[in-house]
Amino acid sequence: MIKKGCATFLVGEEVEDGAPRRFTVPVELLVHPRIMELLAEAEEKYGYAHEGAIVLPCGVERFQKAVDEARAQERHRGHQHHHHHHFSLPQLVGCFRPAHFVV
Repeated sequence: MIKKGCATFLVGEEVEDGAPRRFTVPVELLVHPRIMELLAEAEEKYGYAHEGAIVLPCGVERFQKAVDEARAQERHRGHQHHHHHHFSLPQLVGCFRPAHFVV
């Protein structure tokens, strides 16, 4: 079951058994530049018209590093004053079919 406020990703085209790994990431991390880069690559390769989890055409290590960077930035931001993003999360969510996000 997908947690509320999270997006599900399938990652790892080059995994040993051929099956990608499934990850759940809080939607607030999706505005991080590294994750945005991965989403842009997915859009370029697959487009937005597919059902289910968002498939990312990258390795698990690259994805995990992007998520770790986003989490570290989010923790750091929590220790400072509140910043507003110039990027609107609804713009990103609108790019994917509703089945891709549970908000």
